[in-house]
Amino acid sequence: MTELPQADRFCENPDGNPYWNESVWFSISKPEIKLHGFVQYYFRPNMGMLNGGPVLWDPSGQFQWNCRYYNWSHLQALPKGAQKFDMQAANSLRVKVIEPLTRYSIAYDADDLKLDLEWQAIAGMHELKTGDAGQQQTAKFHIEQPGRMRGQIILGGETIAIDGFSMRDTSYGAREYASLASGGYFWGIAANSSFHAIAMGEGTEQTVIGGYIDKDGVMASLVSGTRRVVEYGRYGPRRVEFEATDTLGRNMRATGTIEDGLVFTGYTDHTVVWSLIEWDWDGIAHWGDNQEFSPMVKFRQIARGERALGA
Repeated sequence: MTELPQADRFCENPDGNPYWNESVWFSISKPEIKLHGFVQYYFRPNMGMLNGGPVLWDPSGQFQWNCRYYNWSHLQALPKGAQKFDMQAANSLRVKVIEPLTRYSIAYDADDLKLDLEWQAIAGMHELKTGDAGQQQTAKFHIEQPGRMRGQIILGGETIAIDGFSMRDTSYGAREYASLASGGYFWGIAANSSFHAIAMGEGTEQTVIGGYIDKDGVMASLVSGTRRVVEYGRYGPRRVEFEATDTLGRNMRATGTIEDGLVFTGYTDHTVVWSLIEWDWDGIAHWGDNQEFSPMVKFRQIARGERALGA
């Protein structure tokens, strides 16, 4: 078999850090019923560990114990012979490359959930480049790529057809979060355009540290931008404004409306409010997600009412 490109395989020269991380993530959405979620897994090869699985939610449940489905399994042993996109985990998750950088099959069959999905790229991948020291440390290589997820989910006996926009990412690096700050990871996709950004900072305005604009068939990295929170929900932003400029001098302005989402505590050192978001960019709806992250101590204070959102 021809050697896979770097984005589809493990790093060739990882270091010996026990927290060396090789991650994979695909989003799953059916916006018309506000069903949202992901398949995410990561390898810690120096620990012999694989972590992750599928997570799905809608407005009926905002926590890991009452969302539609949760099996983001900790402490699975690294499967013998596993490759980054050719593996079967102990919790039944199976992923395989169909066409490098373009098509991937995703399957799962456990408890009351069955996945039979295929992800296909709708544009090229973007390698995240940033001057932020924290991001450089945790992700020496990090790409995002817009695509479309198709197939079906059988959840609790209900068959749900999936045919919607989906982002994927993959990365590698020594992922340690001791100094993680607050911010948001967000994106939006429509038929002929998409964008992605990471914004960091406290308060109601955050500075963009990386991302891209893909429009008119041309993808280019962001060089500047801001995200402003206009309104907060229970645990995170409800409405946001985003503006950015890319390396080609193109400017974009978009507004986003965010669902309450899932309070995700899979990462023990920080908490993510992970939500479906609808963006209005030039009058066109772009669907995506908003991952609002903060150190766990800060989020605990917010959840207990000891700290205001945006403070």
